[in-house]
Amino acid sequence: MNQELNPLRYYFDHSLFGWAIKDSASRYVYGNKLACRYFNVSDDTLVGSLDTDLTPDIGEYYRHIRHDDRKIVATGQMSLVLKTFEYGRRNRLRSFLVEKRPWPFREGGKGIICAYMEISNIYFSTFLKPSDRKPFVFTRPANIFTDKEWEVILLLFCGVKQHGMPEILGISPSALRNRLIRCYDKSGVISNAALQQYCCQRGWDNYIPPFFMGKGHVLIN
Repeated sequence: MNQELNPLRYYFDHSLFGWAIKDSASRYVYGNKLACRYFNVSDDTLVGSLDTDLTPDIGEYYRHIRHDDRKIVATGQMSLVLKTFEYGRRNRLRSFLVEKRPWPFREGGKGIICAYMEISNIYFSTFLKPSDRKPFVFTRPANIFTDKEWEVILLLFCGVKQHGMPEILGISPSALRNRLIRCYDKSGVISNAALQQYCCQRGWDNYIPPFFMGKGHVLIN
């Protein structure tokens, strides 16, 4: 495998992406330093491992990963997936955009090359305010509210009506009212509109709480 990668070694080692190669059985045969850092393993540990060995919490989604890998090997087509899993501390989720393409081995056989790009901040802009570009952030901007209270605030900014929030959050209408009342008390406001304005003035309109960062493997194309 080292001989196979010699011409590309410099590129992989200096890339801003994590690069990894799997064989047709979805076992890793190579990973650059950044990919190994993502998985928190050495390159010796990476080689021969399956995704479930590296990130055990993806077990329930592995059938989707394996199906996608088989399809790439069989058809020669690429795929693009969003993978979000727990890494380390509780509620510490990391998301990766992963481009997967077929990789022909010199000695014969087919594999898959994966380019991992970690998503930390996603920039967006609106057509009405093209100069107002802000990143989504996944770190709590202030400790005035709990994450459960931030969940309600995000839904307000998304335009969700109050009667639709309990179903999304999996709570009762009375629990929602209690969350809102606590938000009012902490911010000194008396309405949802005033709460939004309070947060917007402080630049707190772009925080995504952990609740909305669900684990999984999402095929994009």
